Amino acid sequence: MGAVRLGKIALRWCMKCNVPVIEKKICSICGEDTIPVSITPPGDFRPAFDYDLELIRVTIDKQFGEGTGEEMLPLDKIVVLNKSPGVDRMDEVIVDGQVVGTHIYEPGRGWRFVIRMMGAHFILDMLTKGWVQVDNGAVPSMRKGSSAMAIGVMDADPDLLPGYEVVIFDMDRGLVATGKAKMSGPEMVEVMRGPALKNRWHDDVDGFVRPPGGQTWKTAVQANIPKLEEDIDLAARKIHNTIKRVGKPVAVSFSGGKDSLATLLLVLDAGIKPKIIFIDTGIEFQETLDHIDEIMKKHDLELLTTKAGEAYFDAVKYFGPSSKDFRWCCKTCKLGPTAGLVREHFPDGVLSFIGQRQYESEARYQKGGIWENPWVPGQIGTSPIQKWTSLEVWLYIFYKEEEYNPLYAQGFERIGCWLCPAADMAEQSEIARFMPRAKEWNTFLEQYAEKNDLPVEWITMGLWRWKKLSRGMRDYLRQEKLEHLIEKLDEFEKRGFEHMNEEVPDDMAERVQTFSKITGGEINGAVIRKALHCVGCGVCLSRCESGALELIDGKIYLDGDKCVSCSLCLHPCPVVDYPRR
Repeated sequence: MGAVRLGKIALRWCMKCNVPVIEKKICSICGEDTIPVSITPPGDFRPAFDYDLELIRVTIDKQFGEGTGEEMLPLDKIVVLNKSPGVDRMDEVIVDGQVVGTHIYEPGRGWRFVIRMMGAHFILDMLTKGWVQVDNGAVPSMRKGSSAMAIGVMDADPDLLPGYEVVIFDMDRGLVATGKAKMSGPEMVEVMRGPALKNRWHDDVDGFVRPPGGQTWKTAVQANIPKLEEDIDLAARKIHNTIKRVGKPVAVSFSGGKDSLATLLLVLDAGIKPKIIFIDTGIEFQETLDHIDEIMKKHDLELLTTKAGEAYFDAVKYFGPSSKDFRWCCKTCKLGPTAGLVREHFPDGVLSFIGQRQYESEARYQKGGIWENPWVPGQIGTSPIQKWTSLEVWLYIFYKEEEYNPLYAQGFERIGCWLCPAADMAEQSEIARFMPRAKEWNTFLEQYAEKNDLPVEWITMGLWRWKKLSRGMRDYLRQEKLEHLIEKLDEFEKRGFEHMNEEVPDDMAERVQTFSKITGGEINGAVIRKALHCVGCGVCLSRCESGALELIDGKIYLDGDKCVSCSLCLHPCPVVDYPRR
């Protein structure tokens, strides 16, 4: 997948103190110059927690030999991960100011570590797996980027298989390149012809001396205090200016994740004590709910909350599984209940500080400083951390010595609903450790797949997370020689999808006739869908100025005598705007 630029690459490193520094060219601890770290855009780098590090070390050990993981990533050093565009989870791993490799999760396969030259340099002396030795005569061309032919291979790890990542050295055990095996180890040595290795990296790293360890994230905070203080002051000014400009009551939308936590702390630092809005979607982690309770008690904050209950599991019977390109769940389980909460507590509107950042997605990059959401009438949103990287958010939380959601320390890069389709399969594979209902969800997927004649890979490879396969996933399936899955899922997408529950209300004709008042008596597809398939999100209640709508037992009812046929309740509406295909 191509690189996406959503802001400047802000990662630098102080080699003397051996810590990451955001933007600043001078380290505030030692006063020495910092160096830029070359990473892949968008550059939303973050700390590696102990769970992340252990997982990466295990992957490295499996590929290159026992102990190589800890040698590359010592226990007493800070490691930064840079999230890069990929089919699933793909993190560049940075230690000592150097990118040592990329940790990749491949659906259907698991974790793989693509090693770079600096990573190979760190473990060369203890390498026992994943190695290839080439004739010295092949070295000059390989150091210019040429791949190696079998005739140039002198020896190789006998357990190597095609596709394995390799470290390539010469007859004097001098590092030459890193790459990918195109033959098995024995074949490379015996066949004498054909391409044996794909050359990935071949830059010169000889002479690099590793800086000493002993750093902690407290050290990194100290090195970044000038940047943090500048941005805290800037955020405070923006917060006060926005409050003055908008002139509405103030709230913070709090999800239990790091970004909303940083946003809350910035608002508190600005001297504002806001009300807190939290929507329990019914598919939250218990750790998130507990964390929110702890933060409310610690800071003595008023929590305004509502629960979506079983909204997701009720609506999934109509919509089918929510997906990256069909995220009806956000509307029915979050924005609908938010609209109701705003209508109840802020009848004249609310200014809501929201933890969103431009590095998260292109859509968020393009958002302005203040916006309104058509799904939540009355809510004006703004983000004081719009231009912050993930690492800056974390450094600020560390600086404040604030407790954060414990799931981050358990391998989760983002915290959201536990069955969110936007989550990586790397995270989805871990969910069963935390959510008892994960088995129930898997059972639903199995029933849905059987009803719609979908292959087992639709579940095991997380393909349910798309209605129409992305280009990146298509390329990955072709690479894995799984073209038949593409054909099967394209056929499924083209014919539309059936649902577990095709029930319609007993009073179908009466409801459709009543709801036709919305359009002045015209019965069209939008009216029929709204009348028959309402999922009870409540978004339309906030748009009805005549009071003609009422939510009863999870379904909208229309009072035809009050309806003025303005049609505002038709859009936005999940069952109207996300019709069944």
